[in-house]
Amino acid sequence: MNLKSVKIIAVDFDGTLCENKWPEIGEANEEMIAYLQNRKKNGDKLILWTCRVGEMLENSVRWCMERGLAFDAVNENLPEIVKSFGSDTRKIFANEYIDDRNIPLSSCREKSNIQTWAEKEVEIACEHERKASGTKEDEWDYGCACYESALKAYHSLAEDGHSGFSIGMTKHILNRLIDGKPLTPIEDTEDVWSDITDLSGHRGEIVNYQCKRMSSLFKYVYSDGTVKYRDIDRFCGINLNNPYASYHSGLINQVMEEKFPITMPYFPASKPFKVYCEDFLVDPENGDYDTVGIFYAITPEDCKVELNRFFKEENDEFIEITKAEYDMRKHCHGCFGAANNDCQRCEEELRHKSE
Repeated sequence: MNLKSVKIIAVDFDGTLCENKWPEIGEANEEMIAYLQNRKKNGDKLILWTCRVGEMLENSVRWCMERGLAFDAVNENLPEIVKSFGSDTRKIFANEYIDDRNIPLSSCREKSNIQTWAEKEVEIACEHERKASGTKEDEWDYGCACYESALKAYHSLAEDGHSGFSIGMTKHILNRLIDGKPLTPIEDTEDVWSDITDLSGHRGEIVNYQCKRMSSLFKYVYSDGTVKYRDIDRFCGINLNNPYASYHSGLINQVMEEKFPITMPYFPASKPFKVYCEDFLVDPENGDYDTVGIFYAITPEDCKVELNRFFKEENDEFIEITKAEYDMRKHCHGCFGAANNDCQRCEEELRHKSE
């Protein structure tokens, strides 16, 4: 047996493989049994390590066999281990010990000052949360549950010895996982795409795909062999008149993809491009807005890129217009006759600027 590749698992019986009803056998822990069955299928070795002896031990082994769980040893070391150590040690050797009486090593360690500080901060935050929500100490509170989960993650990082640079790296990795971002660049290989042509409809392409590693990434293949990629979370619109509300727009995607096309391999940034726009309505028959100005973008690296593209709705689609026409339409904002060329003043202004 290759001790480096095979894991030895010592598992207790009462309270672990079954509910603790000693000396009787309690209800089976189906999840634990299934877990150990899979480990054994993968080549790992199982040892039943229990206080049961005699007939009660025989009953427990038979009970496990009836549920498809067979052991490589019962209350003794594997022959390979006896040979490796040169004797049969009193302690059962294993790589993993599964027992309902286990005490995590972390609970035996003395907490650092920073861990104690974090616990106190979470305690204060939970008290504040409960006062705000009106929940009692013994009642479940959503906000407190979030604080406590964050504290568990914090303790895990501290117990793993992270600090300084390594904790920053770990935080970056965790944030990408939470945000659904891949940890390594996506390659355009067949295995990363799912064909969704029949589900999403067509926009001129003959087939389109969705990325298995990142659900916001799509691939479009056209009849002339052209391939385009779109990450629907890559660009975020910001209205200049309401900067606290963000949105997604097909028009913004179109403009930004022209300037910043996706190429493979693709490693998405941790935050989106912020695209600053303005929109308004000239003709009330066009719905919420019919004129759009796309002025500039802030890249994920916090660089400002001037865009200055302007559009108006015509025949149910947006067409690009000049800055002069955009200004005229903005001037006529609220003058609904302009859409029908009834606003002579605006027509004259536009003609004057074009000259």
